[in-house]
Amino acid sequence: MSTMTLADFIRTNIEVIVSRWEGFAKTIPGARHMDRVELKDHAKGILLTIAADLDQTQTSLEQAAKSEGKAPDAGKETQAKVHGNDRLSAGFSIDEAMSEFRALRASVMQLWGDSALTAPQAASEEGTRFNEAIDQAISESLERYSRLFDALMSSSPDLNFIMDIRGRLVYANKVTVRLFNGPLEEIIGKNFIDLGLPNAIELQQKLQGVIDSRISQSGEMSFSPHAKDEAVFEYIFEPVSNDGGHLDAIAATARNVTERKASEEEAIRSANYDFLTGLPNRSYFLNHLDEDVKRAERSGLSIALLFIDLDGFKNVNDRQGHDAGDQLLQQVAQRIGRCVRGTDTVARLGGDEFTVILADVNKVLHVEILVQEMLVALATPFSILGQDVQISASIGVTLFPQDASTPEDLLRNADQAMYAAKNAGKSCFSYFTGTMRDAAWARLKMIDALSRAMPHNELVVYYQPIVELADERIAKAEALLRWRHPSAGLLLPNDFIGLAEETGLIGEIGEWVLNDAMHRAREWSTLLGRPFQISVNKSPVELMSKLPMKDWDTRLTALALARNSLAVEITEGALINESPNVREKLDYLRTVGVQLSIDDFGTGWSSMRILKQRSVDFLKIDLSLVRELATSGDSRSIAKMIIVMAHKLGLKVIAEGVETVEQRDWLREAKCDYAQGYLFSAPVSSLELAKLLKADTRRPPELS
Repeated sequence: MSTMTLADFIRTNIEVIVSRWEGFAKTIPGARHMDRVELKDHAKGILLTIAADLDQTQTSLEQAAKSEGKAPDAGKETQAKVHGNDRLSAGFSIDEAMSEFRALRASVMQLWGDSALTAPQAASEEGTRFNEAIDQAISESLERYSRLFDALMSSSPDLNFIMDIRGRLVYANKVTVRLFNGPLEEIIGKNFIDLGLPNAIELQQKLQGVIDSRISQSGEMSFSPHAKDEAVFEYIFEPVSNDGGHLDAIAATARNVTERKASEEEAIRSANYDFLTGLPNRSYFLNHLDEDVKRAERSGLSIALLFIDLDGFKNVNDRQGHDAGDQLLQQVAQRIGRCVRGTDTVARLGGDEFTVILADVNKVLHVEILVQEMLVALATPFSILGQDVQISASIGVTLFPQDASTPEDLLRNADQAMYAAKNAGKSCFSYFTGTMRDAAWARLKMIDALSRAMPHNELVVYYQPIVELADERIAKAEALLRWRHPSAGLLLPNDFIGLAEETGLIGEIGEWVLNDAMHRAREWSTLLGRPFQISVNKSPVELMSKLPMKDWDTRLTALALARNSLAVEITEGALINESPNVREKLDYLRTVGVQLSIDDFGTGWSSMRILKQRSVDFLKIDLSLVRELATSGDSRSIAKMIIVMAHKLGLKVIAEGVETVEQRDWLREAKCDYAQGYLFSAPVSSLELAKLLKADTRRPPELS
């Protein structure tokens, strides 16, 4: 029997082999529109290349490499590579491109086996080498497919990889390879545990779930690549099945969502925590209080809610600036936190208001002990910007279920109790009582009525004459606000100005009073033929407001008023306040030419230097000193000292609250310049004051 090598067999029978192969090729969808001669030429080229390869001697290592499609790349375009490029351009799928090689393999091996032109052992060896060559050709042919697939997968910033049905990595794009800081060869064939992922067991379980159910699964994993900051990935495992429904592999995609997670966490933190102190904010606190109330209903234990308001915080903020105020709030938050248990909740509602939820309270005495410790802690000096700062706190306490059954009522009760503590002298605490609820309800009704007072024309300005003590002629007047309450009658400022300040109505009311005073000043200046001055009061809240004073000069000019036709009365506390808002307003008044009067002088802490620096024009002796002139030597000494000091500084003095002849005579003898009080006239309407001015046949002297 003659023998022939497989290489010679292929060359000799190439037409027969290709003809048989062509019958199969016609069934490939992608090949239907290809030129038949071109198809056959490609097949012949591949077969001849394989035959030439079979003629070469190869080592066992070279054979093994070819069997895996990993023969060394000679750097030239092979017939298999040309085949792959053409098939890709023609729209062949990977499976269709591979099927051509499988058909070639089958055609050659069947004809070779039928020919019996070689010994069995030689046939087996050559058959093995032929299969290895076919495997290498397949690898080369699919190289472009693989390269484009990898380019596609690696063009995404996501991790893209494929696992076999035993959970081993069979493909990874470049992003995935970089993540593990090693070459592709070192990670292929490994499972999640081998790769050292921190949640490998969970990932393997998810993977097994896909294998068992043929249903995709997703999740989230944390990973610290290259010992850097931890990264967070969202992943999805998708089953890949063949036409027969059998699972071939699991395709996986994982996206780095670290920045998005950080943004979401920051958004959650911003929505639930106070930026300055790091404490829960009002929203978080209310949600937590609601949960604690529900839990307490189930457990039968009580809850204590503390409402904490700082005493003296505004002075620190205004005098030392917002940086000092911020540092103080941060230290207050820390001290409150050190007074409570880890299971309790401390929150900042805003400004200088804090709350504490004490859960699982079984003895009220324990609450009192904790509150006392908190009061002591907050009264201990704070070190702020290198200076000792002293404040205190007023604390309201309410209990669930004893005082209320809802979070809203508990918070309202604690707030009312806090105000009771503040009114009791500050630096103390108060329990909520039913009386507070009644008072709070009355207060709310008053606030509601006050908001309607201006639209309903219930506010009115009265004017109290200020006389020159030397001859008791009316020199000027003070504008005093009154409220004609629909049911309570005529109310004085002490009954409602505090509410106006708390609710923000004070600004609107103050502007309304100023406007009335300016028009009355013009009316009475015209009546008298010379400037007539009216004093208006400005509360500390108005002065500390961020809203600027403006247009005073324009309005005075529009009314043809002399600038000294208007004076502004402020307290000693406002005078020494270092707040930029207060300073700007006082400087503005001085620029406009409006005169400045210090009300209730003699009870505060003003120094002569401050009076001179602030360009004060008038001092008003506090009525408490005037009231005691006849009975107290100390009051007389203080009043005399005020008058002498003021005159040395070039200031005029007004005594308020003069009600008796004895008071008038003493003040006149002490050289006090002006006086006002019921001895001369009660506050009267603008019509009544006009009558008083007309009745005074002697005109008031020129203002200085």
